[in-house]
Amino acid sequence: MEKPVGGTDENEQAARDTPAQQSPPVLLETLAARMPEPVVVTAADGEIRTGNDHLCDLLDSDPSDVFGRPIAEFCPDLRDVDLGTHCNQSPGTPLTSSCSAGDTERWVEIAFEPQQWDGEELYLGIVHDITERHERTEMLEQYERIVETIEDGIYTLDEGFTMQTVNSAVESMTGYDKDTLVGSNATLLADESVIEEAAEMSRQFIEGERDVGTLTTDLRTADGDTLPIETKFTTYDREDGSYRQVGVVRDISDRKRFEETLAALHESTRKLLHTETKTAVAEQILDTAVDVLELPDVEIYLFDRSDNTLRSVGDAEADRSASVGPGQSAVWDVFVQDSAVEVAPGESIDLGAGPVTANAKRLCLPLEDHGVFYVELGEQHSDARTREMVDLLAASAEAALARVDRETTLREREAERREQNRELRRLKQVNAIIRRIDQVLVEAETTEEIEQAVCDQLAESQWFSFAWIGRQDATELVPRAWAGDTASYLDAISLSLEREGGPPAVQTAQSEAMTIVPSVADNLRGDHWRTEALSREFQSALSIPLEYDDFVYGVLTVYAEQEDGFDEMLQEVFAELGETIANAIREVESRQRRAGDGTVELELSLSAPQSFLTHFSDRVGVPVVCEGAVQRSDGAIRLFLAISDCDPAVVEEQMLSMARVDTARAISTDQLDGLYEVVVTGQTVAETLLEQGGRLKSIRTSTGGLTVTVVVSGETDVRQFVEQLGERYADVKLIARRDGAQSNGQRDSTVRSALEEQLTDRQLEVLQTAYLSGFFDWPRETTGQEIAASLDVSQPTVNRHLRVSERKLLELVFGDS
Repeated sequence: MEKPVGGTDENEQAARDTPAQQSPPVLLETLAARMPEPVVVTAADGEIRTGNDHLCDLLDSDPSDVFGRPIAEFCPDLRDVDLGTHCNQSPGTPLTSSCSAGDTERWVEIAFEPQQWDGEELYLGIVHDITERHERTEMLEQYERIVETIEDGIYTLDEGFTMQTVNSAVESMTGYDKDTLVGSNATLLADESVIEEAAEMSRQFIEGERDVGTLTTDLRTADGDTLPIETKFTTYDREDGSYRQVGVVRDISDRKRFEETLAALHESTRKLLHTETKTAVAEQILDTAVDVLELPDVEIYLFDRSDNTLRSVGDAEADRSASVGPGQSAVWDVFVQDSAVEVAPGESIDLGAGPVTANAKRLCLPLEDHGVFYVELGEQHSDARTREMVDLLAASAEAALARVDRETTLREREAERREQNRELRRLKQVNAIIRRIDQVLVEAETTEEIEQAVCDQLAESQWFSFAWIGRQDATELVPRAWAGDTASYLDAISLSLEREGGPPAVQTAQSEAMTIVPSVADNLRGDHWRTEALSREFQSALSIPLEYDDFVYGVLTVYAEQEDGFDEMLQEVFAELGETIANAIREVESRQRRAGDGTVELELSLSAPQSFLTHFSDRVGVPVVCEGAVQRSDGAIRLFLAISDCDPAVVEEQMLSMARVDTARAISTDQLDGLYEVVVTGQTVAETLLEQGGRLKSIRTSTGGLTVTVVVSGETDVRQFVEQLGERYADVKLIARRDGAQSNGQRDSTVRSALEEQLTDRQLEVLQTAYLSGFFDWPRETTGQEIAASLDVSQPTVNRHLRVSERKLLELVFGDS
């Protein structure tokens, strides 16, 4: 086995001196031993013949593991190299290869030189370890690839801002080629002010005040345009004491556009703060999407709660519907499910007018419970940044719509609160008017006083400018009282009842129902009364019938100086007021009838098939005569009935079986004849007669109906009395009229009226019940105890009421006054 060159063993020296050994020439051995670097001697086929110690150290192997083996096992890059050819063609040119040195890999450079020995060509190679140089070179190449492939521009400048190196990205940004840029001053691309600012930063780098600087500016490009860029740079020192600047420059056009878009979106959001309606919000969002984001097609559907539909805000295209109902399209599904839908190019979507296909991506974004935002994205809008902008715009729309909702609710609540306060104030004032009217109604002695007082009180209010009351005559409505500054209005209009329509009062008189005119100005040319009313600044009107127990005592009409001056609350108040006024007029007229000079006895016939007397007569099968009636404070009435030809037991049984009968008893009976007392609830003919101011003498039933005999005051308008009765019952006819003596009638009515004024309602009820029950007959038909039981009081109470009533009656007859 061959030994490495440089050994000192005597046997080895002897072997070298023996010509029979196949070893390199002594010259090669001596040369190899003296070389400070690794040396290898190989045959033409690459077999390692020998080497020095430095070679074995480099390969980290023993000589026995190196010599006699192919060099390619240690330097694989030499496997296909023909050393003879290489040395002939490229003499002196070293070969480079990786080298396996134990567990590590190194890089070597070997310069071979051919040598001849006994006809055999050997190759002496000087080996240089270039591992560090190779790694540096490899790293530099890697950096160069990075520099050339990176999207950002990289440059170096000398102290005078002359460009030393640039990468291809700088060429692409500026439009200049590398030959033009390298060697040119940076003022080719930037303004002097920018160079001065960069120089100041470089000074700070050198003096240690900062490490890295950043500039944002515009570069001039080869085509004369400008390019917004951002550059970060620093300095580094050189061995000669000078310095250079190295930096990275980035095209920020997209970022600038993004910032501008964000600013525009911010401005749009600011404008949204001033929108007051959902439609205005939607229109602002659509304008921003088109003008700022430059989207080709956008639409907003707002939810209409009134009809449960989505309505488009913009002009509806042919491929979509302006209104989308439940389940009609993908738009509705997005709204209901609150989930966005993204439609890829070439796919179809139903926007209410059937499936439509487009070559662009489309989005349907829910706007919470406010609606849906539809967007079509063009090819240039398919990036993530545009989608982010669309989402921001949708979020702004949601926030603005929610704000409008809240503010609308607050405004509505505030308006409702103000309206409620206004209504409460008006109600308070109207109630004050009603209280004053009620006071007048209590104190009034005549119908004229009532009518005039009602008009005065209403006209004095700030809510009403004119009020009047009229009564129906044969062919027209006759004014009876009015108040206000424009009484001439009544002379300027027609109050005829012979044709349909006309002023509100005429309409009410014809229909006997409330008439509301919210705006007098409506149909101004159609009705003459509207022109006259508007010329007097009447803007709205209300007319009500003064009706009580189905009889109309007149018509009250009120005018206001504002439109819609009579809301539901006032309508209800006036409806009750009309009934109150009518009742007051009825009571006054009733008192006047009872207190007038003389008396008139009227005999009338009427039909009342539903009345208590008719039903009771049908049950017992004989005529029934009501000889008197006493009104009770609880609304019921006590009737005294005379019945002949009927078993008293049957009479009482039939009375008690009727639902309207409260109590019943027989006062006196004689075989088939009897006088009975019965308390009846509900409306009766007797009560109607008493309420109209009459004094009942009798009501007799017959197969033809009822025959009534009633006494009224001599001042009573008999025709009106009959008409009022006819409002309640059918076929009312006056059979006879008998005038009483003037002096006797006057005295009787005066005493009766005076007694009624001095007695309480309870005392009068007890006195009338006792009288009609036969308590004052001789012999008595009933006892005080029976009267007490009938009235549900104690007998001492009955006795006290009777004694007080008798004393007051005797004082009226025998007293000094």
